[in-house]
Amino acid sequence: MRVSNISTSSLFGSLRQSVASLQRELVVAQREATTGRAADTGLALGNGTGRRISFINDIERFTTITETNEIAKQRLETTLSATTSLNQLGENLLSVLSVNVGSTTTSHITAEAGRSSLEAITGIMNTSFNGEALFGGINTSQSPIADFETGGGKAALDAAFLGHFGFSKTDPAAGSITTTEMETFLDTVMAPLFDGVAWNTNISSASDDEITVRIGLEETTTASVSANEKPFRDLMFATVIASEFFDGNIGEQGQSAAAKKALELVGASGSGFANMQGELGFQTNRIKQATDRINVQIDELTVHSDKLVEVDPYEAATRLNSLVTQIETSYTLTGRIQQLSLLNYLR
Repeated sequence: MRVSNISTSSLFGSLRQSVASLQRELVVAQREATTGRAADTGLALGNGTGRRISFINDIERFTTITETNEIAKQRLETTLSATTSLNQLGENLLSVLSVNVGSTTTSHITAEAGRSSLEAITGIMNTSFNGEALFGGINTSQSPIADFETGGGKAALDAAFLGHFGFSKTDPAAGSITTTEMETFLDTVMAPLFDGVAWNTNISSASDDEITVRIGLEETTTASVSANEKPFRDLMFATVIASEFFDGNIGEQGQSAAAKKALELVGASGSGFANMQGELGFQTNRIKQATDRINVQIDELTVHSDKLVEVDPYEAATRLNSLVTQIETSYTLTGRIQQLSLLNYLR
């Protein structure tokens, strides 16, 4: 028999290897007892690994949709808030017009209110969300509404007025414009400036196409509103009337006709915004319901995925305790072996 097989060094080395192996098993057992899941899922599942990967991919895809849904929901809520503010501006202008209609002595109040409202409306319609134009349709890279004074809108209006009447708004001759003449101008000359090509050329750079998002595997919804929608154009039209035709030399008949048209447009925009807000609320609710359905699916897939790799908590705890006991025993034996020495037995 070889001496090395029963030497202290040989016994110590054998125990050291055993302890190292037990320590590796202890790490695995601790993880499984703590998480309730197999430490090495590939080893535990074998051929079933592909099924779990499929579950995980589905969960990630559904999670991405819910994140997109949350952004779309916030966008619609911001849009709803903006349209509420625009409608309130219209109501404020309505009050000013109603009080001062037919009175040239207070017309400057209407003009100031119109200019203030025009500035506020332009600012709201150029609101951005996550760095994208809220009312730009799919054209989210730039603010959709140009400044009326400098962007071409005012120049187009002044040219249209001069071309129709033969004099400017500030000309003394403007005082003789009759109700019928102003109504004709507003309906046939000015109205086209807030529609179609003229609107898109002088005022709006928004796209008519609106943003569509996928809120489910087979479900989509609209998540934006374009500044080219009629309520926006009506409100802008009314505001421009108030800011442009209540100072200068336009007479009482012309101002009365202008006020009547502006009141009509504000009323139309209010109805339009109400319908728009109803649609925004409906789309927001659709997104919420879609997200709720997807979250149910995510929960179900997570349960199925976890079941594939779950371990018996009782068995894992028992194995952990057993390994701890074995390691403690090995440490004890190692200590006793280290104390063995032939010198202790020599006399």
